Amino acid sequence: MSSGVNMKLCIRKAAMETRSSLPELFLLLLVSTSASGLGSVLVRRRFEIPGYSSWTTSQTFCRSSSWYKDLVTLHTRSDEDSLNLQPFYVWVGLQKGLLNNWTWINGQALNTSRLPIGNTLLGDSCAYYSYMDNKFYVGICDSFYFFLCSKLNASNVYEYTFINQSKTWSDARLYCQNGLGDLGVSEDDLQLKKAVYQQDYPAWIGLYRDGATWSWSAGLSEYRNWAPNEPGNNGDCVAISSVSKTMTTQNCSARYPFICFVDNLLLVKENRTWEEALEYCKELNAQLVSVQPEDYTYISDRAMEADTDEVWTGLRFLAGSWFWTNGASLQLPELPLCPLGEQHCGAFSRENGNSLATSDCSATKNFLCYSSW
Repeated sequence: MSSGVNMKLCIRKAAMETRSSLPELFLLLLVSTSASGLGSVLVRRRFEIPGYSSWTTSQTFCRSSSWYKDLVTLHTRSDEDSLNLQPFYVWVGLQKGLLNNWTWINGQALNTSRLPIGNTLLGDSCAYYSYMDNKFYVGICDSFYFFLCSKLNASNVYEYTFINQSKTWSDARLYCQNGLGDLGVSEDDLQLKKAVYQQDYPAWIGLYRDGATWSWSAGLSEYRNWAPNEPGNNGDCVAISSVSKTMTTQNCSARYPFICFVDNLLLVKENRTWEEALEYCKELNAQLVSVQPEDYTYISDRAMEADTDEVWTGLRFLAGSWFWTNGASLQLPELPLCPLGEQHCGAFSRENGNSLATSDCSATKNFLCYSSW
């Protein structure tokens, strides 16, 4: 039988299916066609939290938040490059005296226009500097932050050393006094900002070692970008460099800033037919996900977490054509013009190279919904 005859039969069958389809599905076809042109629906956001914590405490914070999901999972180099790691704090040599006045540890008074922000009635007598807004803040002296040491050189000018270890104010001062002068002193705003500009420091991500296996706190990803001579034996938790964006092993009890993430995907680990999955997503004020080429890596990694070999998406064949149920642009030239049998629905396949595959719509699978923020 010629390909032309096959196509005619396919078109005739598609027309019959259109007439016999549920009214809701046919309406879906009309809506998706009229709304075509939608691009990627995937939304991912990452947030650096400048609260210096151990890896486990950081993980708990991200997971227990009503906004974040977990410590960040990285899937590609572009994920790393998109991280803008700047919100960090450093202890400086600024103290509140007995008369409630702020002075530098070298005895110089602080310019009143630069008084630390915060509640000084709680007995806190230490100050830290915020790189993000170039301001001093009242800090609990037993908190852990990075710190800045300063030492007068032969020209009687302060030279600064940034230390990317987190310590309490007192321990930071002792560290500086061991050859690096003392905790940082400066009345020159520009000088202080330059001292901490583009400094490299570690921030926790979701990668950790369990025995001999590397895993992510949330999701699956094979992506690694180790620094030279890594992974080492410094510890079983992983931090990312704020400048080079490379990964290093660290002692899990070390206290660093950390990165939480949130996305708009929901993997439902219940087995439903395609139409049941479509309705389930709607009940959640969501839709079955559509997939654009730039989202393949991320969404396929999410699909790998499913309990079924294939995961339903919003791809559907109806009235002789393939379409995304949300009206997104269709960039899948490999789809069959006339799918076999009842394989009129699209699913992400783990067995077929994490690609989209056609499947019988009555089969039951896990599925991916997405919400619109």
